[in-house]
Amino acid sequence: MSAAFRASLAALALGLTLGAWSDRGPGAPSPERRDGWYVLEADLHAHTRFSDGLLSPFDLTVHARRQRLHVLGVTEHNMVFPAQLARWFARHTGGPIVLVGEEITSAPYHVHAFGIEDRVLPRRSLDAVIDAVHAQGGVVIAAHPVAHFWPALLPVRHRLDGAEILHPIALRAPREGWDWAQMESFFQGSLAQGHRLTAVGASDYHGFSPLGLCRTLLFAREPTERGALDALREGRTVVVDHRGVSWGDPALVASLRARPYRSVARAGGYPSSGALDRVGRALGLAGLLGVTFTRRRRS
Repeated sequence: MSAAFRASLAALALGLTLGAWSDRGPGAPSPERRDGWYVLEADLHAHTRFSDGLLSPFDLTVHARRQRLHVLGVTEHNMVFPAQLARWFARHTGGPIVLVGEEITSAPYHVHAFGIEDRVLPRRSLDAVIDAVHAQGGVVIAAHPVAHFWPALLPVRHRLDGAEILHPIALRAPREGWDWAQMESFFQGSLAQGHRLTAVGASDYHGFSPLGLCRTLLFAREPTERGALDALREGRTVVVDHRGVSWGDPALVASLRARPYRSVARAGGYPSSGALDRVGRALGLAGLLGVTFTRRRRS
């Protein structure tokens, strides 16, 4: 092992240590009380490296705290244990509230299940999936219900508990069928049928879109996992879309219109928390580059 390689490893280790020590930014402030409810800011669609995300369940939880989220829904593809790991970690490190979820994923449909502890495998019949989630006391939320998924979703729309009405695809030009207007049409079609879906805003976080970019306001009886789940079950949510239009419980929407809510969301990006954090970042980057290039020369 060369001296340059050892020095790079030492710089990387020191940078990681300083970064972990200095990254003590505050989480979300105490939720606002409004009309007897706790207003919880939630992102209800996030992935980990157990499938196609970049962060571990533990890293994802820390990142959610940085983004000042009160509630994080971890929705890994066809598995629940990453969400259970995130919940365990959050409970021992000061939050946020983690909802155990699963994105039940198949070619014809993607739906989220919250309030479950055992995974639900995708089946040919979406009715059977809904039955399995409801049997655990869970709720079923249509994930990014664009037209591609309508053949499976439309026949059971009256049985769904909610649907995403805000997703990062709303913030970019339509491409390859990923068109936010189709999500809006799905949601409005349910209203026209007399079935009000619980409105959900979520970032579908994998690593490159900012966590917490699209949020759901949960109006909970208590700032707990149970309180957040009950708010989803009972449709006590509001989502403000990219145009400033509010979706969700009509009484809550009217309350927010009369007395606007100021989000606790932090600005985008990941600013340093001080000189020590900046030094740690510089050492970590230098060490990583050094390890990469000295190892390449040795191989």
